[in-house]
Amino acid sequence: MTFHRLTLVALSLTAAMALPCQSADLDLSLNALPISSDTLWFGHTTPDTDTTVSAIAAAEFYGGQARSTGKLNKETQFVLDKLNVKTPPLARNLENAKVALVDFNQTTQLMKGVDQNNIQAVIDHHALRDNPISLSAPISIVIKPWGSAATIIADDALDHGKTISKTMAGLLLAGILSDTLNLKSVTTTQRDIELVKTLSAKANINADEFAQGMFKAKSDLSDVSAYDIVVGDYKNYTVNGQDIGFGVAEVLDSSELLGRVDELRNAMAKARKNQKREQIFFAIVDMQKKTAFVLTNSDKEAKTASKAYGVKQNNQGLFVLEDTLSRKRQMMPAIKKALAD
Repeated sequence: MTFHRLTLVALSLTAAMALPCQSADLDLSLNALPISSDTLWFGHTTPDTDTTVSAIAAAEFYGGQARSTGKLNKETQFVLDKLNVKTPPLARNLENAKVALVDFNQTTQLMKGVDQNNIQAVIDHHALRDNPISLSAPISIVIKPWGSAATIIADDALDHGKTISKTMAGLLLAGILSDTLNLKSVTTTQRDIELVKTLSAKANINADEFAQGMFKAKSDLSDVSAYDIVVGDYKNYTVNGQDIGFGVAEVLDSSELLGRVDELRNAMAKARKNQKREQIFFAIVDMQKKTAFVLTNSDKEAKTASKAYGVKQNNQGLFVLEDTLSRKRQMMPAIKKALAD
């Protein structure tokens, strides 16, 4: 076995952290536990574009079947429609299913019914924290500090000389553009930039125009309920013993949602109850202004946000964070630090 072949969990993580500029050699089909044709690839419980396209790509390159975990948002549906790709079937009856995960590693974001001992592989770009999956045996895990899970899969496919079809290149391109906000997020890396260029050429797609179409589709929330907006791109966390929820809505123009603040706050209260969270936060992210408007719905949440972000609420009761686009790298780490102190 070569050094780069990531068969054990420990080796996978060591290689990914020690060699951030080199390609990750998954070779999942060559492991002691190969990816069988009945293995189901899927992502976190609230599907986004990166999760969806990564599941499709992983099934294509490593074997198994892609699954979705819920209703797709407008951006993801735009991508699939533009590339003439069918929506993966919904993941069901998972109690005894072999599964493989993309774009997350936390039990708080895992579909109900999954036996963690049946997890065959993980491909992710998030840190191992907040209730990571627990395994009874080594599996293939690749976690790299890149902008999307799609980046990792595209890199591996190119590294192994695998054929990437025009359609698959478009899907992987969409995953990178979505998670990095067209390479403008602080999560963007050099490898993301390189692969956007490579994949856009293979797909014969203008990346900027594609991203604009994606973001325009995602920004059309006029017919979406406040509750569905709050939980549309939503993640659960456990921080210092507290169950926390954080939703975001990324839009090209924040004015529409800023006019619905009262609705959104009421929806946050409902989401807090339904998700069984102690605190819940929601951010309207204006992609063009590079500004996040963070909503809270209780004195406790407002106190936490004030401590986290070091700013006072404006006249709408919002925490306005300039030069802020990323929940993963900017908004949620500040909340975690505030709750840990």
